Amino acid sequence: MSRVKELKNTISGAHEFKDPDGTMYKMKILGRGEELFFQRGGDALICDISARFSVIDQMSIKRWDNGHKISDKERALILVKIVELYKKAYQDDLTLSLEDSKYS
Repeated sequence: MSRVKELKNTISGAHEFKDPDGTMYKMKILGRGEELFFQRGGDALICDISARFSVIDQMSIKRWDNGHKISDKERALILVKIVELYKKAYQDDLTLSLEDSKYS
């Protein structure tokens, strides 16, 4: 969690978006394209992706940086938003991995 908190305060080059309701989002592919930083308002997380294959490991979305556990329902909403914003940021369709395989 400390890595996410540090990134949240120091990240540069992240794509930023604002919803009509005023919610701010940030997104950035990290490292060699194996992780994605995602921030919604004051909450942030890092999840596993394959930027090369445009696939996100949906089960890697587990907790916010404040330690709050993400429910299945909330995970589904987060995934919808990540897929939407990823398309805007990287002009690519992000697909979801199957639950039994990290990158299918």
